[in-house]
Amino acid sequence: MDAPAQPLEVTTFWIFVDVGQQHTAPRYWIVPQWWIRNDIARAHQAYLDRHGGRRPSNPQSTHHAIEEHRVAQWEDRWDILEIFAADSCTDHTGHS
Repeated sequence: MDAPAQPLEVTTFWIFVDVGQQHTAPRYWIVPQWWIRNDIARAHQAYLDRHGGRRPSNPQSTHHAIEEHRVAQWEDRWDILEIFAADSCTDHTGHS
């Protein structure tokens, strides 16, 4: 599977949400689609390489877990959506 290259203009994103525990604020990771697709392709190929080219438990499965450390750099990166006015944000989280 070929991973997509970084496009000149990024317009599609995946937003991961961890709703967490009761009485805690949710956490968000705003990830460009091209980046997460590349990450999934690399991680999945590495997994298959470790298991002789097949999923060991269920070869028919299409599930793919994404561990938090893999998207850590994208936490609260609302700025990459470019939907907030520059003067309305004081940091990259989208919060004043």
